[in-house]
Amino acid sequence: MSTLSELTTKADYIASKNSQMKSQWHTYQNSLIQAVTTSNKKINHEFNCGEEQDIRFALFNHFEISIHQGDDFYSQDIIYSLNMAQGQEEADFRAFAQARLSEEGRLDDTVDIHDRNAVLEHYLNKISAIYQCLFDSLHSNQPVHPQLEKLLRHAG
Repeated sequence: MSTLSELTTKADYIASKNSQMKSQWHTYQNSLIQAVTTSNKKINHEFNCGEEQDIRFALFNHFEISIHQGDDFYSQDIIYSLNMAQGQEEADFRAFAQARLSEEGRLDDTVDIHDRNAVLEHYLNKISAIYQCLFDSLHSNQPVHPQLEKLLRHAG
């Protein structure tokens, strides 16, 4: 049987680890938002305020991307989702990519979340499939939505 002292020590450890991960997540959010909003690259990307714990960007003032931390307690997962709702439909975000955020502040074990340029490049690599799908659809004069549906089915 554990003593109150042991439980308190464990509770402090758990709270500290969870707090540290949330802090890394907030640092990543800030770095990504600043990187996108201050970038001189012409990526037709605009920051939209997210809901609750996500951040959102609009591509070409139409396609909405949401980035959020995984739902699990102490989650190290970052989920990238695309809103597939059309017109006035209720939002329908579907995951298309994922990254891992470490306690040390690294994305996928390689990118320092304090390096805005590296964070931006990492993010652009994650969403490049969306741009490619849009480009291919327009280049071949095909409807975009069905092509995005195919892309998301393969991502899942």
